[in-house]
Amino acid sequence: MTATRISRVATLAVAALVWALAASALWRTNVPADLHLPRLDAQTVFGAGAVRAGERYERFFEYEWLLGTIVKVLALVVMVQRGPRLARSLGLGRVNAGLITGVVVMTVLWAVSLPFEIAAGWWERRYGISTEDWGTIVFSPWGTLLGTTSGIVIVLAILLLLAKRFARNWWIGAAIILLGLGLLAQFVLPYANRIGTHPIRSPELAAAVKRLEAREHAGDPVVRVQPVSDKTTAANAYAIGIGPSSSVFIWDTMLDGRFTPREVRFVVAHELGHIARLHLWKGIAWGGLIGIPLLAAVAFVTGRRGGLRNPGTVPLALLTITLLQLALTPFTNTVSRRYEAEADWVGLQGTQDPEGAKGLFKGFVSTDLQDPNPPGWAHVFLDDHPPLLTRVEQAEAFKRQSRPLAVGPGGRFGKVPDSFLRRPLRK
Repeated sequence: MTATRISRVATLAVAALVWALAASALWRTNVPADLHLPRLDAQTVFGAGAVRAGERYERFFEYEWLLGTIVKVLALVVMVQRGPRLARSLGLGRVNAGLITGVVVMTVLWAVSLPFEIAAGWWERRYGISTEDWGTIVFSPWGTLLGTTSGIVIVLAILLLLAKRFARNWWIGAAIILLGLGLLAQFVLPYANRIGTHPIRSPELAAAVKRLEAREHAGDPVVRVQPVSDKTTAANAYAIGIGPSSSVFIWDTMLDGRFTPREVRFVVAHELGHIARLHLWKGIAWGGLIGIPLLAAVAFVTGRRGGLRNPGTVPLALLTITLLQLALTPFTNTVSRRYEAEADWVGLQGTQDPEGAKGLFKGFVSTDLQDPNPPGWAHVFLDDHPPLLTRVEQAEAFKRQSRPLAVGPGGRFGKVPDSFLRRPLRK
């Protein structure tokens, strides 16, 4: 073995060791490793009718995803075959030809996915989840095309310029730049998301949020109510942002009276748990750990056809990324489910209210028509949250090992004030 090969093997070994140590650190959560979850029956917990409705509703999206993924991969395979001829026919420089080729590929992918998006909109309207009109359902994907195209142009420009300058080692600089862009997006997006939102109007809920922030050591994130009731009847909340941009957004559909105050309090506690446990930072770190090898794999695969210096390899690069992401989905979903379970655990510790948590999860089955116990393959590839049945089981396990504190007379905050409710529907 030559000295060069020995050096490469040693470098790879060190890189693999660093990757494993970093992944091990990120993998840890504060959910007790020996926590025993009771085995509950979904129909007993949620009701047979609610379970059947959730199964019917979710099955459509599961098979739509499966069929849509197959069509997308087949479209990319066709573009891989035709990409070199397309790039040569443009008569442009390497970078410009690669950009145009990439835009054509993304447009083709958008076109083949359009029927699936419209079908999804039809299904959501049929079950009363979507309140959007048909004009919005049909024409909103055009905005998606514009946004996706803009993003792919930026990313491809970075990759192609680096490939032109650094040949086979372009992926190293690309990983650094894309990681920086990811950090920037995570910092900036919360400010954009705050447009059109409003602060919590209920003094009781606002005070409860402040207490939860202190108990969970979540800092002082911005908590806003996001009006979505003119688009959907589904209820949700989410955390986004890093550092001073850390924010929690509560959909106004959470506050329309279908959820009790203690259930709303728990969903806020869950989102604050993401911030307290630095899940957003950890997500960026995972992006680096996964993204760097992925880009290296793209460089290796396209290198057999001249690398990204050859604009005809752009479709091959996109196909490689798609297949690798698909292969990694079970792992990335597993990581996400661990963090979601940890956010639930932090929320349970913060609220000391497992019954409120269970009420929230039961509510999601009836309001969002979620399947509380999806089939195995769908769980592996589509679920980035634990199944609702598992989340109820974790809340029950917490209850059995703890003595929850009282949360007010009768276990509730009391009557829900008008200011706690959502804003009226926009006409």
